[in-house]
Amino acid sequence: MQRPEYDRRRVGAYLGLGAGFAASALVFAALGLFLDGRLGTTPVFTLLGVLVGGVAGFYSLYRRAMAIQEEDAGTDQERDIQGDGS
Repeated sequence: MQRPEYDRRRVGAYLGLGAGFAASALVFAALGLFLDGRLGTTPVFTLLGVLVGGVAGFYSLYRRAMAIQEEDAGTDQERDIQGDGS
C-alpha cells in the first residue's frame, strides 16, 4: 500500500487558517479593550471587538480555505491529466 504524499506548502496553508482566525479575534478584542479603558466604559467595546474580530476572522478563513481548495483541485486535475495520479 502506498503512503500518501504530503506537500508541505499545502499543509502549511491549512495550518495557517486557524492562526489567522485567532489573530483576528485577538486584535479586535485588544482594540475593544483599549477603547473601553480609554473611554471608561463597561466591556461594550471589548465584546463588540470580539464579535467583529470573530466575524472578520471567519470570513477570511472561509475565503482562504476556498482558494486553497480550488488550487488543490486544479493541481489534482493536472496530475490526473499527466497520468501521475491514482
